[in-house]
Amino acid sequence: GFVFPMQVPYLCSKRDPGRLTLFSDRTIQAPCLLIMGTKDYFLKFPGVEYYVNSEMLKSAVPNIEIKFFPEGSHFIQEQFPEEVNKLLLGFLNQHL
Repeated sequence: GFVFPMQVPYLCSKRDPGRLTLFSDRTIQAPCLLIMGTKDYFLKFPGVEYYVNSEMLKSAVPNIEIKFFPEGSHFIQEQFPEEVNKLLLGFLNQHL
């Protein structure tokens, strides 16, 4: 069931080539927090780790804070609930 949702933008772009570029000139201005584990298997998908660590992400989301947990995997909130809650509350208090 995971493969189809990943293909939807690709399939739509064949029907309407401008569809994927529709949002390419937009940036997310809201403050964002990305919390990930360095052992997250999602980072192993081609290009994901590069994108997360590159300036491309920061140009699309200029107000992003990225926090990595060296021993964290995909379910970081379950592995380190107290630390994640502390980060979330600090982030929310900073941006209220």
